[in-house]
Amino acid sequence: MARLRLHTQLLIATLLVICALLGAFLLVVRHTMRVEIAEGVRQSTDASLQAFENVQQNRELQLSRTAAMLAELPTLKAVMATQHALTIQDASEPFWKLAGSPLFVLSSPDGQVFGFHVSKPGWEASLAETDLKKSIEQGEDAAWWYGKGQLYRVFLRTIVAGSENNQRELGIIAVGYQIDSAVAGELALASGSQIALTVGDKIIASTFSPLVESELQGKMRPDLSTAIGSRKITLGGDSYQAATVLIHKGPPASVGCYVLMSLQPANAFLDRLNRTILLLGVSAMVLAGLLLTFVSRTITHPLDELVAGVRALAEGDYAYSIKPRGSSEVAELGESFSKMRRELLISERRRIATERIAAFGRAASSISHDLRHYLAAVVANAEFLYEAEKLKLNRDEIYGEIKTASEQMTDLLDSLRELSREERSISPRDAAIDQTIRHAVDAVRARPELRTRPILIRSAEEVNGTFDPQKIERVFFNLVLNACEASAQTQSEIVVEIRSFPELFEIRVIDHGPGVPAPIRDTLFDPFVSFGKSNGTGLGLAIVNKVIEDHGGSVAVEETSPSGTTFLVKLPRAVPVSRETAQPVKG
Repeated sequence: MARLRLHTQLLIATLLVICALLGAFLLVVRHTMRVEIAEGVRQSTDASLQAFENVQQNRELQLSRTAAMLAELPTLKAVMATQHALTIQDASEPFWKLAGSPLFVLSSPDGQVFGFHVSKPGWEASLAETDLKKSIEQGEDAAWWYGKGQLYRVFLRTIVAGSENNQRELGIIAVGYQIDSAVAGELALASGSQIALTVGDKIIASTFSPLVESELQGKMRPDLSTAIGSRKITLGGDSYQAATVLIHKGPPASVGCYVLMSLQPANAFLDRLNRTILLLGVSAMVLAGLLLTFVSRTITHPLDELVAGVRALAEGDYAYSIKPRGSSEVAELGESFSKMRRELLISERRRIATERIAAFGRAASSISHDLRHYLAAVVANAEFLYEAEKLKLNRDEIYGEIKTASEQMTDLLDSLRELSREERSISPRDAAIDQTIRHAVDAVRARPELRTRPILIRSAEEVNGTFDPQKIERVFFNLVLNACEASAQTQSEIVVEIRSFPELFEIRVIDHGPGVPAPIRDTLFDPFVSFGKSNGTGLGLAIVNKVIEDHGGSVAVEETSPSGTTFLVKLPRAVPVSRETAQPVKG
């Protein structure tokens, strides 16, 4: 896995730290806002309950005063004194209207109903009489009457005639109001919340629609009157904070009220807060990323330059320079690198100069040795030629030895001249590459020790090209001769394989010798490089490389091992005419 750049690591690490800190900060803000909103909802719910209780108390106080006032009216006392049910029923209607309450009852002291009036149908005098008698037995001034799904809050007062010492109970007056949707609406208006009134486990009035009321009924079971507390519920797709207050704990039944405060404004605020936090977080990350990219590049750019300088130095480019800058440590490191580069450049120049002198020395020694050898042969054979008649020697053989030594000296000098030429010295013309290689192979086989050596040429179908046949013949003469000498111990077959492509030829010379020795693999094509040859000059492969490069091609060791070596020559089919266009084929 590729390692990340320093500025990338710095950017990622800093962004992670900023992201963690910013995320923690935003989460704390979000949690704090949620807590504050929850506290606000709780306080609002408590305030709604308090408002509900205040309205309820004011309503009850008003009805209690109304009942007490009516009980003191002389006209009402006169009517009640008759103790005649029909008379009281007929005369009670004005008093009912005066009271202004939905329920109005006049009864005897023992609870027998004489006058009964109710605003909404469904409630009967018999039900009122039963509840009235229970209230009288329990001595209640205020009571809850429930029957046939209707709930009434009732206030009772005794109607008394006479002075304090001679009082007589004429009857009882009861005024009350029904707990219905209208009452729930008034309570909701006062509390600022939704209201649901319950009797036992049944909702008898609410400010919700019938569908939502049915959903609330299902969630408030089994016993709404005992579900005291505050919790969140969802009704009709909206969230509510529900608080319960127990208004009356039976008999005849427990009366409860649910105050439901909508959480939609709070949830909408939280949604806006979440979007704002997300937007702020993303914006902060983008801005931090841009800023950190600039900062990290400012910090790491000098290091990048230093890395580029080290790479250039590793590739042998001693002229690559950097400008030390950045922090003091980085600048000091850059200056140290520049100093080291200068010292290495001086050292490399000294090494090259030393090697050049050594190379000249080796070349001079090699050339001197070879020329002395050839000249010694010429001088010796000249003396033999001079004394041939006296010594009875064959002049033709002596002349042949002198000619051979002269040709070898000429060949050596031609090789040196070939290597010393800066310009390209080839004469391209149309020719067949296979025929040129066959001429080279025939020249190798002309040597007595190689006449029986198996050399196989594998040729392609299309072998015509434009090159210098004489120079290319010399190239493959040297390559095939080297292959034969390298595998002299095994006398194995030498293979020359020709492949033809639209733009070039690929020629491989394959032997089965011991491979190219390790000490000369990197300098194999340099002049005067030879290994294991007693009479080698080290110019053969150097000339091969020079001629192939003059043709715009390349030569390289494609493969070498103890089982053999393969030389690969890439030769363009059409050699460029000018030197400037003769670019070597990449090997």
